[in-house]
Amino acid sequence: MGNTQIISAQEKVEKISKIVLWTLIGISIVVTALFLLIGYDTPYEENPTFVDPQLTDLLLCWTYILIIATAVAATAAVIYGFVNGSNKSKHEEKGFLGKTGLIAWGTFAVSLVAGIIAGIINKDEVLLVNGKEWSDATATIITETSMVSILILTIATVLVTAFSMATNKK
Repeated sequence: MGNTQIISAQEKVEKISKIVLWTLIGISIVVTALFLLIGYDTPYEENPTFVDPQLTDLLLCWTYILIIATAVAATAAVIYGFVNGSNKSKHEEKGFLGKTGLIAWGTFAVSLVAGIIAGIINKDEVLLVNGKEWSDATATIITETSMVSILILTIATVLVTAFSMATNKK
């Protein structure tokens, strides 16, 4: 009887996480569509050769919300893992699957190092922002680090998700 309750609780958690996932994907699609469809081609007042999308703030705010939610969820998962990690289960994975946490943090560290290196290489680059030349080495390094890290982690996420879907035993 206890097993049935565990299975039903797991099914509820899975159902809730699927609903949350699809809701976030739906909102992201709507926000992106609004950004691209409403005022995207509005010319920039000071230099009409540039565009000034009208809903950039909406897109940025949604991105910040997703980043904060991800940071909170990741932190909670790490804390939960440490709290429950002392209770070693007899079903603990061995080999490659037992090292997933180490692999994830290692990929994250590598992505940050690669981003920092790219930022340092491009720190003297002069950019054209809204028709004006702009050069700030610190901001360039931070931006490059973020962009390279996002790219590497996105590729890793897609590969891991594809692998997981291909090897799922259900």
